[in-house]
Amino acid sequence: MKNERMVEVLIVVLIIPLVSLLAGYFISKDIVEPNISKTNDSDNLKEMVVKGIDLFEVVLGSYSDFDTAKYHDDLMKMKGVYSFVSKDSDKYLLIGGIFLDREQSTLFSSYLKSQGISSEVYVKRGPSIKIVYDKKLTSEMDVFINKSQDFQQILNYMSALSYKASNDKLQKQELEDLERKVDSFKTDKGNFEKEEVTILIQKTIDIVDKITNDIKKIEISAALEDGNTFSLLQESLWQSCEEYNTFLKTIVTQNQ
Repeated sequence: MKNERMVEVLIVVLIIPLVSLLAGYFISKDIVEPNISKTNDSDNLKEMVVKGIDLFEVVLGSYSDFDTAKYHDDLMKMKGVYSFVSKDSDKYLLIGGIFLDREQSTLFSSYLKSQGISSEVYVKRGPSIKIVYDKKLTSEMDVFINKSQDFQQILNYMSALSYKASNDKLQKQELEDLERKVDSFKTDKGNFEKEEVTILIQKTIDIVDKITNDIKKIEISAALEDGNTFSLLQESLWQSCEEYNTFLKTIVTQNQ
């Protein structure tokens, strides 16, 4: 009896686990494991930096309060010199011209010096924002880059015309070329899936619409040779750059 009981114990200890293992094998060999993707979402994303407009400011003076800056601004206007006051941090700058090209600003500063007006060239950097997008939108973003470059070229051309106007060398044909660039830009608005891109493009179109209205005044001034062509180009360029840069700063603030 004792030997029989030991045999039963051995059967329980050895055979039952073996049966369990075999059963587990035959059951599990027909189970298909799900193919879980290990890819990270970031692998499908790309980044693009949208840069604001850098300005080269020809500064006639820097003042701690607006009233003093405005007083000197009035003095410049009495001399027939174009100028305006712009707040920069805790100072008020009296600016005699803005350009998008360093050489243009340096040459203009030298011109003012020849007229007995001292000035310095300051660089005002535009803001930058980062846009993250799906790689599937790469071709769409390429279109956006081209559109942004066209916008920048319009402003660059306005800067060049402004410098020419300061030397009374602006020609009617050049204003007509500017008008064609503006009309061409507004014709193709594009169709973008990325919301940030759509908003940015619409902002540039709004700015270019205002430039269109400014061009009409500039053309009349140039035709009359009334001496206001330079100031009108400067005002349009300044307002366009400031509006675009301020808009980019707004986007940066919202995303913080």
